[in-house]
Amino acid sequence: MKKVLLYCLLIFTFTTCKKAPLEDFLFLVRVEKVEVIDKYALAARLKQSPNSTLYKALPNKKVKIVSIVYNTLDPKGQPILASGAIFFPAANVDYERLGTIMALHYTYGANYEVPSQKMGVTEGLFSLFGYIVVAPDYIGYGASRDRVHPYYDVGTTGQVSADMLLAAKEYFASISRKMPHKTTVMGYSQGGQASLAFLKFVETQPLYQDAFVIDQVFAGGGAYDLIKSYDTFVQKDYSSQPVTIPLLILGLNYGDSLNLDLSLMFSGTLLSHYQDWILSKNYTTDQVSTMMGETKLTRIMAPEAFDTTNPNTQKFRRSLRNNSLIVYGKVTNWAPKAKVTLLHATKDTIVPYENTESAYEAFLAAGCNVTKHDIPNKDHKEAGPDFYTYCMLHLLI
Repeated sequence: MKKVLLYCLLIFTFTTCKKAPLEDFLFLVRVEKVEVIDKYALAARLKQSPNSTLYKALPNKKVKIVSIVYNTLDPKGQPILASGAIFFPAANVDYERLGTIMALHYTYGANYEVPSQKMGVTEGLFSLFGYIVVAPDYIGYGASRDRVHPYYDVGTTGQVSADMLLAAKEYFASISRKMPHKTTVMGYSQGGQASLAFLKFVETQPLYQDAFVIDQVFAGGGAYDLIKSYDTFVQKDYSSQPVTIPLLILGLNYGDSLNLDLSLMFSGTLLSHYQDWILSKNYTTDQVSTMMGETKLTRIMAPEAFDTTNPNTQKFRRSLRNNSLIVYGKVTNWAPKAKVTLLHATKDTIVPYENTESAYEAFLAAGCNVTKHDIPNKDHKEAGPDFYTYCMLHLLI
């Protein structure tokens, strides 16, 4: 039945725009909020200077932002409500001209930061040029705030993202508009990994293969080989943003139902405060890293977490392998069919640059249409604007 309903939705959205509004929904549950703002209000919402060169170059147009709640599945395959935001030109334009952007956001810690709550996301700037931008919150935020965020869980990330895109199609059908079938995917940091997780899900799940035409993917600064990332941090005993380590452990513990003994993973103040610092969703990642007060893993992790013979640690490491998009330079049962551009800062101290090197070499060896662009002499956060500028230039020129 779900497949039949999905095909009916696709038939509706591929035909002419002037149809009666769709009233029966498979994915869309409700519209939460609608706003219309200009580029300066969006800049302020994203904490960017409206006088910057970038914002002066943006078209002075208005954007409509719609937050929605939709149906998807949790890591165990059970129904759950998720949320996200859609950005598109406020003017009644032909959305088919440019296409849709699937925007996968970078790591957030606080619930108020995610697209449906902030009603703002960096990729939303592309809607000023005429794109529709679809941005899921991910499970664990917004409508599903009561759940642990399954951080870097590949299957769940792909599922919640694909279902958000289908819910967006239903939203436009509900207002008698057609959403472009051609989709560009982009995301930085966690969003880079999420972009490839979404692509893998769409390309390997039969129910979703005909739902979208993925034009190209821009993945920046993502951790695609989780074993290599984690072992790099362990070897260096350093992370400039150490909150990502407990986020990863907690996320995969929930996403893969590992039932880890967290007293064998965390130590000290992290063990005592992780529920408030991380699971409450009250604090940004910078705030949590500051409260942790330490960049050395050996001072926030239990000794058993570094023992690869410990059964608890072995469960975690198996999950790291299973959720890697590549493992030891080989593609795991999947080679991207869509064009992929990988970008990474060469001086990255949050996500090792080696991730992108490994992904590029593996996808290239598999015959994929993949290119790599280095962002030289910058760290992770510094390179974020370079990533979005690169995407903008390659999409608009």
